[in-house]
Amino acid sequence: MNFLKKSLFFACVLIISLSFASCSGVKGGTGSGGGTGGGTGGGGTGGGTGGGSGPFTIGGTVLGLVGTGLVLQDNGGDDLTVTGTGTVSFTFKTAVTGAYNVTIKTQPSNQVCSVANSSGTATANVTSAQVNCAATYTVSGTVSGLQGTGLVLQDNGGDDLKISGSGNVNFTFATALLANANYAVTIKTQPTNPSQTCVVSNGTGTIIGSVNNVQITCPQPKFPVGGTVVGLVVGTGDILELQNNAGDNLFVTGDVDFTFPTQFTFGTTYNVNLFLPPTSQVQGCNIFNATAVVTGIVSNVIVDCQHNDWGWMFPGNSAPTLNTYGTAQVNSWTSGSPIPVPPFATSNSNTPGGRDFAMAWTDKKGSRWLFGGFGFEVTHESTDGIPGYLNDMWVWPTSPNSGQDDGWWIPGGWLPANLPIIHDSVANTFKADTTRLQFKGRPASYGTLGIGASCATPGAACTEPGARWGGITWTDASGNLWMFGGQGVASGQFGLLNDIWEFDMTSCSYDVTTGTGTFTNCQWIWRGGSSLANPSATATFPGGRWGAASYTDSTGNVWMFGGQGYDSAGTVGLLNDLWKYNIAAGTWTLVSGTTTANQNGAYPASAGTGGAGFVPGGRQTAVLWVDLSGNTWLFGGFGLDSKGTSGTAGTGSQQIGSVLNDLWKFDPVAGQWTWVSGSNLANQNGVYGTQGISNATTNAAATNVPGSRWGSIGWTNPDGNLFLFGGFGFGSQGTQPTGFLNDVWEYQLSTGEWIWWKGSVDVNQPGTYITSPIDFFQLSYTNNAVGARRGAAHWVPDPSGFVYVFGGEGYAGAGGPYGALNDVWHYLPFPTN
Repeated sequence: MNFLKKSLFFACVLIISLSFASCSGVKGGTGSGGGTGGGTGGGGTGGGTGGGSGPFTIGGTVLGLVGTGLVLQDNGGDDLTVTGTGTVSFTFKTAVTGAYNVTIKTQPSNQVCSVANSSGTATANVTSAQVNCAATYTVSGTVSGLQGTGLVLQDNGGDDLKISGSGNVNFTFATALLANANYAVTIKTQPTNPSQTCVVSNGTGTIIGSVNNVQITCPQPKFPVGGTVVGLVVGTGDILELQNNAGDNLFVTGDVDFTFPTQFTFGTTYNVNLFLPPTSQVQGCNIFNATAVVTGIVSNVIVDCQHNDWGWMFPGNSAPTLNTYGTAQVNSWTSGSPIPVPPFATSNSNTPGGRDFAMAWTDKKGSRWLFGGFGFEVTHESTDGIPGYLNDMWVWPTSPNSGQDDGWWIPGGWLPANLPIIHDSVANTFKADTTRLQFKGRPASYGTLGIGASCATPGAACTEPGARWGGITWTDASGNLWMFGGQGVASGQFGLLNDIWEFDMTSCSYDVTTGTGTFTNCQWIWRGGSSLANPSATATFPGGRWGAASYTDSTGNVWMFGGQGYDSAGTVGLLNDLWKYNIAAGTWTLVSGTTTANQNGAYPASAGTGGAGFVPGGRQTAVLWVDLSGNTWLFGGFGLDSKGTSGTAGTGSQQIGSVLNDLWKFDPVAGQWTWVSGSNLANQNGVYGTQGISNATTNAAATNVPGSRWGSIGWTNPDGNLFLFGGFGFGSQGTQPTGFLNDVWEYQLSTGEWIWWKGSVDVNQPGTYITSPIDFFQLSYTNNAVGARRGAAHWVPDPSGFVYVFGGEGYAGAGGPYGALNDVWHYLPFPTN
C-alpha cells in the first residue's frame, strides 16, 4: 500500500512537471497557477483568481434595479432574467472559454440600464461586469383640434408616432429618456383630408421627470361655400340674394357660379337659402344640396330656377315600371252630392295604364285630359299582358283654390271620367262604375249625328268614341274637347277613322270656372265624319288616317297635315295633304298638297327657298306648329324624301318611306311652302353642336339640326319659337344610329337656327328618377333626365310656361328594356330675349 502511494506521488509530480495540473487526493504544495491547491480528503480548490485554461464563469452585479423584466445575455445568448431590487449579483449559467460579452436583451420597466466592464477574454472566473440601471421618463402631451388624418410626430428626430383619432387626442412617445437628456418634439407629417397646419408648444427641454405638457395645436381648417345658379332667365331683374346660415348676404346676377365671402370651419353646418328671388321670371327657384356639414370645399349648391329642367311629376316614390296596368277607384257619394273632385289633401292610387299615341287636351280651367291610346287597360282578374286599343277617359283636375299647377303638386290626382253611375237604392248612394275601364278594343257608339247621351244616366245607351290611337285633338273657345280620326274601332269595324267627336264640358256638372263638380256625366257628341272605318278622302273631308300632325292657331283654326290613311282613290298610304278645320263652321278646307297618297317631296334647289310647286312629301307622325304670325311649320316624320327613299323589304313585302328631318314653313297668305332646313334625303344623323346653357348663351348655330325621327312631340313656346322633344330615329352616333330619343330642340325664328337644349346625343337613354339622398319627386332639377320615348301625349304650355308629357313607348329606369310608359314629366323652356 505504501508502495502504491509512493508510486502515485511520483506520477503526480511527473504530471505536474509536464502540465502544471494538480492531482486530486494528493496533499501537494503551492501550485504554479497561483491558487490554493487541494482540499481536505484529496480534493483541491478549483480555478483561483490566477490564470488558467477555463472554462470560467461570467458574472457581476446589477446596481439600482427597480423595475422588472431585465434580461441579460452573454455572447448574444444564454438569456438570464434578473430579479430583485437594488444591488443584485448575477452569474450566467454557461461557463466560457475565451471571449465574453455581456449585453442587455430586455430593459426593465421604467428604467434604462447600461453595462460596464462588459467584455473581454476570460482567464479566470469573471465577477466584474457591472449593470447600472437608472430611471427613465416618458415624453407625452395632447393634440387638440385634429380633424384630418396622417399626422406623424417625432422626438429628437426619430421615434415616429402616428396620431389617430380626431378632436383632442393624447399621445406618448414609445422611447423613454434618462434624466438630464434633451427632448425635441417636432411634426414630421401634417394631417390631410382635410389639410391642417398644426404647431407645437412646449416641445423642447431637458428631462428632469416625465414630460406631459407638450401641446400640438391644429387650427380648424376653413373652407368656402358656393355653387351655381342654373335655369335663370338672364335679363332685367336677374339678381337674386342668397344667404348662408341666415347671414353672409350675397347678391348673384345671372346664371353664374358663386362663393360666399365667409369661409366656414371644418364640421360647421352650412344652410343656403334664397332671401330675395329674381324678378326676371315668374317661376320660383329651388335650392338643391342646400345644407350639410362642411368637410371640405363646398361647390355643389345648386340654385335651380327651373328653366331647361325636367320635373318628374307622377307616379312617385320610385321609378315607374314598364307596361303597367292602370288603377281606378272612385268613392261612392250620397244622392245630391257630387263625386269628390279631387282629393287634394291626400293622394290617390289612380293612374292610366302605360300607352303610346294617346290623345290629350287642356280645358279652360287648366285641367288636363287624356283619352285612349295603345296600351294597357285598368287592371282586372283576366289580364293577359297584351296591350290593346283603349277608349278610357282620364282627367287630372286643377285645384279650384289657386293657380294652374296646384293639382300637379300633390302625390296623385288622376280621376277616371265619363263613367256610368250605379245607384244603390237601399243605401241611397251612387258610385261610378270603373269596370268599363278594364276593356280593350271597345267599339264606338255614335248615336245620332249632333246629339250626345251621357254614360252617367243609369240604363241609357251613351254615345262615345271607339278605342283608338294616333288621333288629333283640339280645345275650342268654350273649353270643349274635340278629337278626329286615328286607328281603332268604329261602330263595329277596325281600321282608319275620320270621325269628329266633341266632349261637351257644358253638359257636365263640372264647373270650368270654379273647377268644382263631377266629370262622370259629360257627353260625347259625334259631330262629323264616317261611323265606318277606312273612309276615303273627298274634296271637303279628309279620309281616315293615323299619325297626322296638327296644331291649333290663335284664331281657333285647326291645321292638320298628312298621316297614313286613305286618299281620294281609296288607296292607303303616306299623305301630304294640309287641311284647315273651322271649328265654328264645322268645315274642312284642303289648303295644300294632294288627295293622292305616297307623294315624294318636291324640294327647291337649296334650303331657304320656296314657291309654287314645292311641297313636303307624304308622311306620318311628323310634328306641326303654328307660330304667332300664323305660319304653319312641319318637321320630320316617317315619309318620302325627294327620291322616295324606302327601306329594304323581303320577298312579298313592301315598305314605302323612311325617316325624315326636313323643316318646312307654310305661309297661309301666299299659300306656299318653303323648305327651311334639314335634308331633302332621309335617314340623317343629328348635328348637335354645343348644348345651350341659358337664354343668354343659347349656343345656336347654323349647322345644328336634329336627326331624322318620327313620333316626336312639339309645341310653340309663348315667345313664338318652336320646340321639339324625343321621337324614334337618328342620334349623332354612327355606331347605333337609330333608337328612342330624349333630346330637346328649339328652332329660333329670329335667327333661323336650331338650339340643342337638353337630353343625350345618343339613343335609348333611360330616365333618372332621383329618390336619394332626398326624394326629388315633383321638383324641377337640372340633373333630372326623362327617358327616351316616342308617341308621348303632351299638354301645351300652361300660363307658367310648363309643358307636360305623359307616357309613350320608350325607356323608364336604367337597364331597359323599353315598353309602354305611364309617367308624367314637365319641362320649362327658356324664353327668348
